[in-house]
Amino acid sequence: MIIAVANQSGGAGKVIVANNLALLRARAGRRVLLLDTDPRAASCAWCGELAAAGVRPRVAARALCGRALVGELELLRQRYNDIVIDTEGRDTADSRAALIAARLAIVPLDVPVTAEQVDLGSQYQLIARLNAARMFNPGLRVLFVLVGGDRAPGDEERAAVRAYASRVMSATLASAIIRGPAPADMDGLYREVFHH
Repeated sequence: MIIAVANQSGGAGKVIVANNLALLRARAGRRVLLLDTDPRAASCAWCGELAAAGVRPRVAARALCGRALVGELELLRQRYNDIVIDTEGRDTADSRAALIAARLAIVPLDVPVTAEQVDLGSQYQLIARLNAARMFNPGLRVLFVLVGGDRAPGDEERAAVRAYASRVMSATLASAIIRGPAPADMDGLYREVFHH
């Protein structure tokens, strides 16, 4: 299974979701690759820190930027059960290729949710990227997830995100809300992603 974690602007939420899903999948005994197409390579750095600390199982990670993603994915699919792609926040050839190859796109939204985050105009590039990917990949499932914050999002925030998600290719909002860099509530998101 290929999962692309994407949003409009990058940020910590995207990295937290990609890293922790890959780690939980590896702990489930799967051969998983965390593929980092973001030039900052934060996911690869995180995997290096885990390896240096002796955390098991090791999560295979690889940084890949440029136009090589499409060809590499074909080879990597043969070696790994699952590939989690930490995409670049900008609209690039790699971020589009990741969405076209994925079975699931996860879109993290930071809590507290601002009006700009759920405004279709300000999110146009991401929406266009998701819609374009859907033309080539009609089975692409899109899951929005709320990330961060010390407080749970209010009813108004949840309603705004649900309304936004419903306008983006019938996307859904995850039940799990992710808090912190190594969140215990990742288990809930993991179940929604892999036992859907």
